[in-house]
Amino acid sequence: MYFVVEQWKLINLKPSQLGPNYQQNIEEMLRDQVEGHCTAKYGYVVCVIRIVHNDMGRVQDGTAMIVVNVKYQAIVFKPFKDEVLDAIVTDVNKLGFFAQAGPLKAFVSRNSIHPNFVYDNDGAYPCYTDGTINIRAQSEVRMRLQGIKYDNSNMFAIATINADHLGAFESDSQTYNKLV
Repeated sequence: MYFVVEQWKLINLKPSQLGPNYQQNIEEMLRDQVEGHCTAKYGYVVCVIRIVHNDMGRVQDGTAMIVVNVKYQAIVFKPFKDEVLDAIVTDVNKLGFFAQAGPLKAFVSRNSIHPNFVYDNDGAYPCYTDGTINIRAQSEVRMRLQGIKYDNSNMFAIATINADHLGAFESDSQTYNKLV
């Protein structure tokens, strides 16, 4: 799920960024370019821990930019298929619900929810309920990932809660029932 990885990245600096703040400028540019981005190979880059090594910069012909090859360590979040995660429900509709687990957005289809749960749109908050447990916005759920898709800055997954030890935490449903 969370890993420390070492990677190389080419950083382009303007000539005005050379001088006493050279190393600081490299670190700022590196953080801006990699933190918060996502790749299928490494997952979502949470933060850069440190710069391990940077090669001597080279002047790029025609642009006068200084290109520096930087080796760095970063913490990445990479979920895998069949991994179980805790998430917060963000939206509930008749087709299922959306949940967020850090940078991962997941959809749980109606078919992936236990058959005892029915969609209830009568109250102030739409929810899935089995009479004792409610799954609504801001509920905590435990889900199993069935598939993951990566793009430049997002991760999206399809998940299920239709198995043992998965679903809403009962403490949430008790709090919700006291409010209603």
